Amino acid sequence: MAFTELTAVFVWWLSLFLLGMLTYPIIKKVLRNFGNLSYLFSKIFALLLLTYLTWILSHLFSYSSATIVLALAIMLFCSILAHQKFKSRQTFSEFGWSVVEGELIFVSLFAFFLLIRAFRPEIGGLDIGMVGEKWMDLAFLNAVGRSDWFPPIDPWFSSRFIDCYYYFSYLVTSIMIKITSIRASIAYNLAVATYAALLGSAVFGIAANLCRKKTGGLIAVIFVLFIGNLGVLAPLWMETSRGTSIFHALTTPNISYFWLPSRVVPGGITEFPFFTFILGDLHPHLVAMPFQMLVLGLLLEMYTEKKFIENKLMLVFLPLSLGFLIPLNSWDYIIYVMLMLGIILIAFRREIGIRKSLIYACTLVLSSLVLYLPFFLAFHPAALEGGGIELVTACRTPIYSLVAMFGFFFFLLFSWLLFSIKQSGKGSFKPLTRSKDEIPHKERSFFVLLLVFFALVAILVPELVYFNTGFSTAVDRGNMIFKFYLQAWLLLGVASAFAFCLLKERIEKRKWRVIFFAFVTVLLIISALYSVLAVNSWTGSSISASAVPTLDGLSYMNEREDYKGEYLSIEWLNANVRDAVILEAVGDNVNVTWRADYSRPGRISASTGLQTVIGWWFSHESIMRPEEQKEIERRVNDVQLIYTTENVSLARALLNKYDVGYVYVGWLERELYDENGLAKFESSCFEDVFSTAEVRIYRVKTC
Repeated sequence: MAFTELTAVFVWWLSLFLLGMLTYPIIKKVLRNFGNLSYLFSKIFALLLLTYLTWILSHLFSYSSATIVLALAIMLFCSILAHQKFKSRQTFSEFGWSVVEGELIFVSLFAFFLLIRAFRPEIGGLDIGMVGEKWMDLAFLNAVGRSDWFPPIDPWFSSRFIDCYYYFSYLVTSIMIKITSIRASIAYNLAVATYAALLGSAVFGIAANLCRKKTGGLIAVIFVLFIGNLGVLAPLWMETSRGTSIFHALTTPNISYFWLPSRVVPGGITEFPFFTFILGDLHPHLVAMPFQMLVLGLLLEMYTEKKFIENKLMLVFLPLSLGFLIPLNSWDYIIYVMLMLGIILIAFRREIGIRKSLIYACTLVLSSLVLYLPFFLAFHPAALEGGGIELVTACRTPIYSLVAMFGFFFFLLFSWLLFSIKQSGKGSFKPLTRSKDEIPHKERSFFVLLLVFFALVAILVPELVYFNTGFSTAVDRGNMIFKFYLQAWLLLGVASAFAFCLLKERIEKRKWRVIFFAFVTVLLIISALYSVLAVNSWTGSSISASAVPTLDGLSYMNEREDYKGEYLSIEWLNANVRDAVILEAVGDNVNVTWRADYSRPGRISASTGLQTVIGWWFSHESIMRPEEQKEIERRVNDVQLIYTTENVSLARALLNKYDVGYVYVGWLERELYDENGLAKFESSCFEDVFSTAEVRIYRVKTC
């Protein structure tokens, strides 16, 4: 890893640290029952608050570094105000230790996932042997950075905006890029590791609070972040059934070890955090996970705080954090709203009455929506105007798939249920620590039951309904499974850590302890086996496995002769072109090598954030813009015609139609389009502004 990249890592971490310190006086007043553990949420809270303020201010001014500075100034003012108004009893040594402890947790997780990113940093697609949608994520990230207003520009559909997709996940990362001035191709990998570390930090804080011990936090981090599902047994069985020795199967990289467990439901996507962060697609669902845990931490505070209504800061930041999930990853909002309503109606009805509880709950929900009203006013998801919600009538999830996905958690929680029934039958409980902690512990047990219940609701939702985008019923239901199972994993992981800690201390009979821990050990080994095999298989298949580790996701282009010219051209465009439409090759579904999506077409707009006439159109723009299918097809045909026609006047007319400022001709364009058509760009109507042996960039002139 180059020295400049190590400097980037330090600058990135230092910026996060300072942001966390900036909001720590606020978050420790909000999460009063968390004590020193509240620091674990400070970075997440800081990113949320900074993103929200920047977004709101950008509607008045513009999205720029100056606006971010103004947002930081407001945060500083609020932090000082919170510190003065709510005097802290925390000593300096307690404060220092909470920071040191929190940073040790964050940095350890950050370094682990950053090391994995360094060995598999490439941003690419099927063209370089990678799965995923990293080109799309980089395209949206760069496009947000180039936008002056919100919603941001759509890099793959010129003259349009990203008004049909939630974009806050890219905005959070874009703000960090503007703060640190780190290039997007490096910040991309830094961000993936950051969100993993933030998730682990928040999970640690929640579980340590629930279990009343920090070992509970560590166990929860392992359960939520570091293990996989039981589906890893399938590819192992397939390998050994071919006659491969178990030793050879376990030590030889095999991409199926990494991939197949994420597809244990037929036709469904069954991601879990370790898979998501190793894959490294900077999708909204990846970014949203730590912010989900921030909401969960706030809900736990609300549940355990006796005078919750008096916590005025909570009344502001709970709806702010809850509503943040909508423009971040909208599907997450549904489950957490239901969880909040369940907590209020069940836990507070005795204290303030059912009527006041309902009013209070509705007020919080309404506030979470009103705070993001500018997003809703500009949000026009065409999919909502299509088929909408449909009932699932066939192809429901088989039981074995649920066991493969959640079997480890189900065993722990079912064991806890049986133990609780048995103990309640005896009419006695052994205190977890001491007698005066028994009642609070029972309250926390009920909170964990709520987590389990709504996790089961999340699992049940895709069995009943799916969201019809008009693209494919199987794909739509698979996407529902994807979105809701990931939420269920987070909730069940935290709940299972609590159940494990409780059973570990309360199972007294030797026979039952042996049986319980034997099963836990076997299931945990299988689950942890996924992590070992996945990392070995994923990093072992890297196209730059023999190269020096790097965090630059586009550096592989500079190291390959066929891509080197493109790397230089991308740097030139980023340095010299501020706002323009650039024409580049469009893929199709006839040419298998350069298909419409998941491959190299669209790579220049993705790497720069400049808009192109049409990018990934088949399963991306078509899904986001189903009402513009004819326009999408017209653009695909027009791009192909511009490159292939020998008629300069016709090409000029089409370029003017889409307000194209630059035409890109690289090795991909030469492979897809005839040289006779490309020769017209040497005419006087075009100016050669960048050239290498492989690449020409032409500026469209007036002629």
